[in-house]
Amino acid sequence: MDPTTVPDEHLQDFANTTISILRLPTRERLSCMLNAKKVIPSPENIPRDWRGLCTLLNYTIPSGCDPTDPIDKIFKFCEAKTTIAHFIQCLQRIDRYDVVEETEELIISDVKYFKEQCSSLANPAPAVAPNDFDINIITLDDINASNNGLPLSRYDAFLLYDKADIQSATAVVEKLETDYKLKLCLKDRDLRPGVMFEYQSIIKLISDRCNWLIIIVSNDFSKSPWNRFIMNYIQSLAIEQRIPKIIPCVFGECTLPQELKCYVHLFFNKDNPFCDPWKKLRITVSPNKSLALTDSVEANNSYQKLKIEEYTDTSTTIIEKNEVVKVSSEENDLMPKTKNVFDRLVKTVGNISIKVVPQKWSKKNKKKVKCTSL
Repeated sequence: MDPTTVPDEHLQDFANTTISILRLPTRERLSCMLNAKKVIPSPENIPRDWRGLCTLLNYTIPSGCDPTDPIDKIFKFCEAKTTIAHFIQCLQRIDRYDVVEETEELIISDVKYFKEQCSSLANPAPAVAPNDFDINIITLDDINASNNGLPLSRYDAFLLYDKADIQSATAVVEKLETDYKLKLCLKDRDLRPGVMFEYQSIIKLISDRCNWLIIIVSNDFSKSPWNRFIMNYIQSLAIEQRIPKIIPCVFGECTLPQELKCYVHLFFNKDNPFCDPWKKLRITVSPNKSLALTDSVEANNSYQKLKIEEYTDTSTTIIEKNEVVKVSSEENDLMPKTKNVFDRLVKTVGNISIKVVPQKWSKKNKKKVKCTSL
């Protein structure tokens, strides 16, 4: 670095600034060029490496120290009291103009950065109070809600899956969101870019604003430590709060994780005439319980209707039989009586009123009974 080619402002900065402001790239470059020992000394008979700097800076590396990076030790000892201008002069005295030229732009950049930092500290920007609401803005829907002054979004379920199961995840999204109009949350689709601590934010989202956690269980899912961490955390949270939270879904042959064996699974890879996994998933996840129960009620409507009709027919038959029995009993009671004892006998059987009108008696004391509804 020729002093005649350096602007005056930089020369003044070099004279007033210590080498402590040099950043890591500059220090690494100096170490790379000065740590190797040189055989030929400088014109002043000073070693042209770190040993020459130690001589000019009056520093001796203690014995027993790690000698792999002596320049770093020199910086730690001299950085607080050695200016950049003096350090450059030492490099020139040990005949290392190549190091000066190689690090010139790096040193100027470090000085400029240091001055900017000092200026920002001298004129600090007005402090902005932290907004707790911004901390909770995790999804893209939350941004729209925040801009419009609306509450943060809630989701019917969070879909957790491995990237290898993207086809199964797509089927779940299309079925639940398109056909059943449910609202799902997916990490790859809904998470806001730039969110810090991704998995911590996901756990907070599932815990506070998702009713369910739908898990697509597969061997690839079980191999992911992050997926298992989220699953285990939500499982412990559900046990602590005593609420159901996890719905395991199986789309292919796999070994079920030990943590999920206690749950009732939905198997989409098995044909079962008594189970429609999509309908069961919708009934469980749907926030409108009355609407969800409609599916279950409609499934039993025909069966219940048939049972009611059978019950009605059976009840009618029983009533008719009881009427005949009652009428026969009345005939037996009237046999020893005279034929004009009653003009009209009214009997009520259950909810049906029967009017018994005696007719003429035959010689064998048999009576014909005519039943009419009152």
